[in-house]
Amino acid sequence: MATHRAILGVLQALKERLDLRLPALVGGSPKSVILGSQALTTAPTGENLGIYLHRMAVDPFARNRYLAPTDNHRQRRPELPVNLHILLIGWSTKNDSEISYLAAAMQIIGSALTLDVSHLGTADSGWDEREVVQVLPEEMSTEDLMRLWDSLPGDYRLSSPYLIKTVRLAPDEERAEAPLVRTIVLPTGTTGQPRVEGKE
Repeated sequence: MATHRAILGVLQALKERLDLRLPALVGGSPKSVILGSQALTTAPTGENLGIYLHRMAVDPFARNRYLAPTDNHRQRRPELPVNLHILLIGWSTKNDSEISYLAAAMQIIGSALTLDVSHLGTADSGWDEREVVQVLPEEMSTEDLMRLWDSLPGDYRLSSPYLIKTVRLAPDEERAEAPLVRTIVLPTGTTGQPRVEGKE
């Protein structure tokens, strides 16, 4: 089960996957970069593919899942399933590389790209071997895409929306649960306080 570090870790894993395959498809030494909102206020200075996280949202179809009880946690704990909405952007100063880098990235991802613990384990040790996330093309109308860019700093650039689902975040463990009390000893004939025995 992942922690908050997995969000950036997933983006980094996608970047590494694209960096591995892009040179083989387009030649040269293209790189992908994880963009922040501040970066969008400026023009690109090189030939890259941009990865921009524009939204994090709770997955409405998986929000009622609970972790199974364990020896340390006897109560069921809810997990938080998070979907990441990203834009792949032709972040380049040249028209031909802007198009070819984005097209190559779309080919690499295809209809779905799966990332598992071999890609994500170094970013967050909490990843389970059975956990995976998928990078999928996200359906978005031209109008919605233009509206999204209108809300972002900077001018529109050639881009394509993708969805990363689902990053399962574990509950925050603020304090450990106390062991169960099995026996309470009540003294008789004295003024002493009750004594607790037999904790697990």
